[in-house]
Amino acid sequence: MIRQALPAAALLLLFTAHVARADPVEDFYRGRQVSLVISTDVGGGYDAVGRMFARHFAEHVPGKPTIVPQNMPGAGGLRATNYLFNNAPRDGSAIGLVHGSMTTADLLSPQGAKFDGDRISWIGNISGEPGFCVSWFTSPVKSFADIKDHDFTVGSSGAGAGLDFFPKVINHLFGTNIRVVSGYTGGTAVLLAMERGEVDGICSWPYSGMEKTRPAWLPEHKINLLVQFGLAKNPKAPDVPLILDLVSDQATRAALELMLTERQLLRPILAPPEIPADRLAALRRAFVATMQDPAFLADAKKLSEEVTAMSGEEVESLIRRLHHAPPEVLQRAIALKS
Repeated sequence: MIRQALPAAALLLLFTAHVARADPVEDFYRGRQVSLVISTDVGGGYDAVGRMFARHFAEHVPGKPTIVPQNMPGAGGLRATNYLFNNAPRDGSAIGLVHGSMTTADLLSPQGAKFDGDRISWIGNISGEPGFCVSWFTSPVKSFADIKDHDFTVGSSGAGAGLDFFPKVINHLFGTNIRVVSGYTGGTAVLLAMERGEVDGICSWPYSGMEKTRPAWLPEHKINLLVQFGLAKNPKAPDVPLILDLVSDQATRAALELMLTERQLLRPILAPPEIPADRLAALRRAFVATMQDPAFLADAKKLSEEVTAMSGEEVESLIRRLHHAPPEVLQRAIALKS
């Protein structure tokens, strides 16, 4: 009887050990397709980074799921972010790469933002950099000072996007009359409109986007860099003025700094609220591992993407601080972008 009991006991120990080693997160993701919603159309800088990120991120998620990019342009990122918050599955099978402006859109564009940034499951942020207001070479606007003396029309993908509200900020602060033409599907469509002569320029376009999507424009002098929107200058354009350096009023500067924080969160990765805690933790670990992956960093370099990553916990902490900004600062920021 003892001899018969020993094999059974051994089997029980093996089964118990197997159960102990089982990873429910890995079991969930193994063989699964995960959607990566990208808030821009195909062909732009966000799309290129999103598809590159998807390839490498999949290798670090437990179970190595297939990550399928899904473009969802519209309303400056609001369409994709609203979908992720309200309609996407809350089981960890849907994530997104959205415009940086979506990190504060519920504060600054509450009429279109049907989400609460404080409840979003933040996975991490790939990079951050200033955005530039840019004019086409045929425009009489060659410098920031020229905006005050000439008509200037820029394209936008809709309310809530930096393309839409940064030109309005300039109008409020400097008495200019920049006209914003909305309705383009994204930044790539605005660039085509510049080439066709429909608009004179684009505002809040990152330097890396210029290098990725229109690499010949800078060396061929097809565009003029007018002003930078960020908390610090891009070192590649030290002679282009920073919007903060043109403002002395402290209340206005505080409001601008709140708005410009989104430039540090230029490529945030997020998931819907209330996904299982163990899956969110695994996705955050996978994000950090991806940001340290030499193969990912090599591909990012090929795209001229300077990785300045922030973990999901760091993004969450920053978003929480923004959502507890003093009411007077928030109201001043809303007034500037309206």
